[in-house]
Amino acid sequence: MSPKIIKLNKSDDIVSVVKQIRKIKDREVIFELEKGSTLLRSSDNLKLMKRTGEAMGKKILVTTDDEVGRVLAKKAGVLNSAIEVKMPKGGSLMRTSQDIKVRFSDIASRPIRSVQNQIETMPLPSVVKAVKTASQRVSSKLTKTVIISLIVLVAVFLALAVLLPRANIEVYARSEPITRDLEITVDKTATNADPVKLTVPAILINQEVSKTKNFETSGINPVGTNASGEVVIYNNTSFTLTLKAATTTLLVDGKKYFFTKDQSGIRPNAASNPVSIVAELPGEAYNLLPNQKFEIINTALGNRDVYGMNPKTISGGAAIKTKVLSQKDLDEAREILIGEILKQLETDLSDQRGVAVKIPRNGITLDVLADAANQNVGDETESFDMTLIIKVAGVGFSEDDIKSVAVAKIQEVLSADKYLLDEASKQVVAAYKTVDIQNGRGVLTVHFETVASYQVDSSNLTKILAGKTESEIKEIMLSKPEVDDVKVEFWPSWLVHKAPRLNGRIEIETILSE
Repeated sequence: MSPKIIKLNKSDDIVSVVKQIRKIKDREVIFELEKGSTLLRSSDNLKLMKRTGEAMGKKILVTTDDEVGRVLAKKAGVLNSAIEVKMPKGGSLMRTSQDIKVRFSDIASRPIRSVQNQIETMPLPSVVKAVKTASQRVSSKLTKTVIISLIVLVAVFLALAVLLPRANIEVYARSEPITRDLEITVDKTATNADPVKLTVPAILINQEVSKTKNFETSGINPVGTNASGEVVIYNNTSFTLTLKAATTTLLVDGKKYFFTKDQSGIRPNAASNPVSIVAELPGEAYNLLPNQKFEIINTALGNRDVYGMNPKTISGGAAIKTKVLSQKDLDEAREILIGEILKQLETDLSDQRGVAVKIPRNGITLDVLADAANQNVGDETESFDMTLIIKVAGVGFSEDDIKSVAVAKIQEVLSADKYLLDEASKQVVAAYKTVDIQNGRGVLTVHFETVASYQVDSSNLTKILAGKTESEIKEIMLSKPEVDDVKVEFWPSWLVHKAPRLNGRIEIETILSE
């Protein structure tokens, strides 16, 4: 399989690349780096990419058009072997300060140390002696005030360099969801939760409870006036027709109309005089414009060519919808009341026992003692009251017992570099696989979810990170598989660019990654 090729932008830094290496599944990856990429400012970046890949069992290679970048990639051992390394024109690997940040690990020229490093590593007596020696060489024209001012300035800078620097480092530890599916026995004879036997005590329920609640009705009863008008019947048969009002339906666009009386003497191959019709139901929808064709349905006609047309509008239809109590309203209200009664029963038992009591719906029997509403089906009303009295018998359990058993089983197989978070949510979904309410025993199928975090050993980090720059700190921390991200802040930012060596003010906080 050919290696995966990923093209990076100039602005992509080492942190984003390390995250990409961790996420990709390919075993061999080639990163294409543009000329001037920030990753080519130091071979340390390329070395970290290689070490990260090796830790994940992946081969990491780099290809670039940047000539100096290829030399650095070869030095780091990540240059794609298909690329020939050539010296830049003139034989020099040096870049301007705008192109590359010079690192001691890349160019073995004379050491470049900041004033802060010199002060941090130089003993205080040496600093004072140096200043005194310099003062002796000053022209005799300089006054003692100037010499004292120099000493004061050096002392102040020394104090700033030693006392003020502080590094705040936030280490984001990796976390991952943990799930377990278990079968746990609920038994009235058990006295405590037992992770070995997978048993928890049963909480027996045998109570009579009642509840009354007001509900809104949803049934609709249209009332009003029916549309009416006249149609002309066209008889295209060779028979004289008689159409009974009770057995004849006139249909147009799915709406039904009826004759107001029997129609007889409808001559063959002719049109009748206008006859009166009325709509099946009240409502404006039954009002029609003139010249609508009506299908005439009558068993005696069969499929004969007989139809009607209204020469004028069919009008007068109007409706007012009123709400009525329906059987659906009663059934839904009953189910809501049962659910609320069981929820209240769980709450009451939890308050009494001081633990979170759960009663699965399939672990109870319900005996309805009374079921009454203050309105009858079909009554016009906006709302109604319903009262339900039921006797509940069943087998419940403490949710805390289930959680403790599930956590104990997870701890048995959890690797040493992880731990379960006490403050993490612990979700339990449980239902009875089998239940014997009379004997107070059942077998639960349980699905349990929580979160585990990786351990981050910070005991020796202050010594390791002392004197390191932000990029070096990130390189060190992100090489650890248990670390997901790192944030570094130096204070004061205008003075400090490395973690302090002398005062030990390196504060490391471990945070759980979301």
